[in-house]
Amino acid sequence: MRLLVFLMIAACGGEPAPTHPIRFLTTFNPRETELFNATIAERGLHVDASLVPFARGHQVIMELLRAGKDCPDLIRIDATWLPGLVAAKLLQAPPAELQTAAWSAIAKEMTIAEAAPWAVPQSIDGLVVVRLASTPAPAGPSVQELAQAASRVGLAHPLGVRVDGYWVVPWLREFGVELAPAEIASDGAVHALREFAALFDKSGGLAAAPPSAGSEAPDELRRWNAHEIAYWVTGPWQLADLRDRDQIEVSALAHAPRGGQLLVVPTCAQQPAEGWRLAKELTSEQVSLIFSDAFATIPTLDAAQTHATMLVQHTLAALASAERLPRTQVTPLLFDDLNPAVAAVVNGDATPEEAIAGVRRGWHRLESTK
Repeated sequence: MRLLVFLMIAACGGEPAPTHPIRFLTTFNPRETELFNATIAERGLHVDASLVPFARGHQVIMELLRAGKDCPDLIRIDATWLPGLVAAKLLQAPPAELQTAAWSAIAKEMTIAEAAPWAVPQSIDGLVVVRLASTPAPAGPSVQELAQAASRVGLAHPLGVRVDGYWVVPWLREFGVELAPAEIASDGAVHALREFAALFDKSGGLAAAPPSAGSEAPDELRRWNAHEIAYWVTGPWQLADLRDRDQIEVSALAHAPRGGQLLVVPTCAQQPAEGWRLAKELTSEQVSLIFSDAFATIPTLDAAQTHATMLVQHTLAALASAERLPRTQVTPLLFDDLNPAVAAVVNGDATPEEAIAGVRRGWHRLESTK
């Protein structure tokens, strides 16, 4: 899918638009793309935006930049992709103006790889616990206290949690296991996966059986709107669709993963200055608040965070105690093995011991070929 946004500033008495559009490769979803299209047109930028599905983004972007042909001027990436892109020397460093902008501390830390800033932070995300204000808060942030709170509300499956490696991270960390090849050999990984899978036990588990692959997000939203979920482990990407946002409370989840989205300019970009110009516009206080108000995304400038909605500010506060995923080249690849292993245990196709043994083999291969 390709979108072409044209606006000749000369018609409004300003400088003429560049001859060539700014080429932008983005992982925005369709609704975000529609807002981007309208907003950037209003800002007077001439942009040719291409979409790549987030699930395939890492692979597609690495292959595209390594080929070095037909490169975009700006790319939106997940923060975990940055170390690999920097190690492969595929990115240009941001100009000083963007390196020294008033980013929040959490936002700024995402841009660092090999001890230097290589990106502009566009949004912050991670896992939190969402509930209605009328629902009692868990006694504390641990996964055990979350399960205890869910068990007391009187619903059949009161806990919303996705069968996905990213959602397993708090349970792994609760048992002293980081998302890293060197640590998965610990027996704690088996215990963590067993406890996570028990949430979906058919004889009284707190979480409903997982839906078919690819339908997780709409199924979670349906169950929330039907008041089948009392406590929902999710991130800012789902909050845009919630009804009555002013009735939503957000709590921290111990050991939750925290990350975000970054804007980078590849070394093969034909118009790097224009790429950084678009990055500056997208992360400006005005534009970031347009996206934040529409989708409950968390801006990255201190000033924008101060003027965000209370829901966004509460989500940011809950993420303050969350923990970054390891900043390594292999981190985004670890989920290729972890995701199917988690699904196999939850579905009863493998024991936790069998699943973790397979993950260990897969992660060992990644480390040995790095």
